[in-house]
Amino acid sequence: MKKIITLFLLFNLIFAHNFALADSLINENLKHPRYYEIFIDSDKYEKFNRKVFNFNLKMNKIFVKNLHIVWDTIFPAFFIDAVNRAYYNIEYPKRVVSALFQRDFDAIKNETKRFIINTTIGVGGLFDSALRFFNLEMYDEDMEQAFAKCKIKSGNYLVLPFISSTNTRDIFGRILDFILTPTTYFMAPVAAAIKAALLINRTEFIQPVIKMVESNFADPYDIARKFFGVQKEIKLSNYDRKNVLEKNKDDFDDEFELVDKNNTLEHLEVKGKIENEHKITSDIGQELTADIYLSDFKAQNPVLDSMRTALFDIKNESKSFWKEYSLWNRNFNKKLKTEFVEITQNKPKYAFKYLLQKKKASPLVIIFPSVGEGINSNHSAILGNIFYKKGYSIIILGNYFQWEFLKSLDNDYRIGNIAEDIKYIDKLVNKAIIKLSSKYDRVFLRRTAIGTSLGAYAVLFLGNKQYQDSANNIDNFIAICPPYDLFYAIDKMDNIMSSWQKYPGNLKNKIAITTAKVMRAYKEKNLNKAEMLPFTKYEAELISGYIFHQKLSDMIFQIEKSKGNNLSEKDIYENIYTINYKDYISKYLTSDKNEEFKKMNNLDSISDYLINSDNYKIYHSLDDYLISNSQLKSLRAKCENKLKIFSNGAHLGFLYRDEFKNELNNEIDEILKLYKQ
Repeated sequence: MKKIITLFLLFNLIFAHNFALADSLINENLKHPRYYEIFIDSDKYEKFNRKVFNFNLKMNKIFVKNLHIVWDTIFPAFFIDAVNRAYYNIEYPKRVVSALFQRDFDAIKNETKRFIINTTIGVGGLFDSALRFFNLEMYDEDMEQAFAKCKIKSGNYLVLPFISSTNTRDIFGRILDFILTPTTYFMAPVAAAIKAALLINRTEFIQPVIKMVESNFADPYDIARKFFGVQKEIKLSNYDRKNVLEKNKDDFDDEFELVDKNNTLEHLEVKGKIENEHKITSDIGQELTADIYLSDFKAQNPVLDSMRTALFDIKNESKSFWKEYSLWNRNFNKKLKTEFVEITQNKPKYAFKYLLQKKKASPLVIIFPSVGEGINSNHSAILGNIFYKKGYSIIILGNYFQWEFLKSLDNDYRIGNIAEDIKYIDKLVNKAIIKLSSKYDRVFLRRTAIGTSLGAYAVLFLGNKQYQDSANNIDNFIAICPPYDLFYAIDKMDNIMSSWQKYPGNLKNKIAITTAKVMRAYKEKNLNKAEMLPFTKYEAELISGYIFHQKLSDMIFQIEKSKGNNLSEKDIYENIYTINYKDYISKYLTSDKNEEFKKMNNLDSISDYLINSDNYKIYHSLDDYLISNSQLKSLRAKCENKLKIFSNGAHLGFLYRDEFKNELNNEIDEILKLYKQ
């Protein structure tokens, strides 16, 4: 569930303006749309809203969260879900009345059938027999949708105590929904207690969402605002209905080229299986052969294939008889503990996750996630679980290009120059090891560092630092899809982030469709064994572009807030929308024409380590769009058999495959053999 919520949040926050507004934004030379203005008419009362939002978060920590923990601990997951289904069944009148106002006779017919079937065969709605046996999905209509159909404007965005995100139209819609719900009229004390219990039952899902928003984003308010807006758009457009979504989802032009061949020297083209060899050929004729062939991988395009990293999981590990916050839920994520270390004096302490083996002399793994990811990274937990099963104790750190890491450093320090950043990364690693060694009287005899993407980049530079310093704090390094040249990778990320500018038609509508498709894919669980993802190339670029932007936005937001210049959040975002990754380097680090800076921020700067050391392993794929063919070939020349190349998967898109998991397990076994010696 936690993984689904994480991905839901990431993919749910992909927004863009309508075509006219997008055109005006391009004319303003903005690098990103003003996301907070897309689906809400206005946030006129932002200062007030932020204060109430923070109040709600505090009340959740003090009171509401504890209620949900108790509730989830008393009742198993199937009971909570069954009660929610029964309550939805009782709300039949509000859905039908809303559909009548909208003259939506298909919804009236559908909901009436569902009510009769679930009330009888489904035992009062405890079981969704209408969906299971008759394939009748619920049409989740409410009175706000009726108001919207009557052309009533939404009004100002508001955050109210305990209610959280809403607007004027939504408030009046909720009042009518309340009136139209049969349980409203049962006023006896026992009935009141039951209604209170039902409210707890219906809202228990919110705790993992709140945790993810608070722990992953520098500005939770902005995320919640966007989250509310896109949900409303999906409901008002009925994109939560399968038949409506099916009619609209193909309105995309897949001829859009991510790379302009006329302006790019190297254009990657996967050739696949050629005479039993798996090669990649660029326009300039360079050729590489894959070490590991993914035999049944149905390639789509590099950006979309990279999204398959969302499938990375371990079978049945996240399944539980209990809900997320139950004290009885002992899945791997719940076992992880949190500790704090001070990186810079008088600055906030940096949090990290850990889990120790009972054996005091166990080996240790330190895990670094991808760009912008914090200590709650789902990939880090999965990698940690793999190592834990092999007998490792675990430390999970956040990525160094992440707002929480920046918050723990000096106010005037700016992250992005790996030659300087690695000093703080090394300091953090050593402090975390010392903290656990001292607190638990541990000796970690064998230490491994593993990272993905920009985390893999940090891992290799950490290995180089120890190589230069003749230190042995970490014995082995595993890097999965590290960029070769940071400027090349940044250029590709910026290119993807700008894709919203090239999209024709009504972007607001299309992005709502994209988000609805993501939600449905996870609801139907049809991604678990996916051979191909159900998205177009356009959708993949818009999703990935927003994710890249959000990570950069968090970093800039933290920088500007730490300056103490009394800028409002609105003013900070006006700055954020004009900056991409290359602009970040120019504004906060150095000119992008600084050749010395460029030389320090690529793997050529650590060639001596890569050529002469044998304590690392790198995994890559032939079609990773963040590394060029010539760079991959150069990496092969330096690393030789220490580099393993997959035939497909692009950037991290092979992680879910058994071939990768087997390779990683074999590598761990080889390291453990050295440990036992």
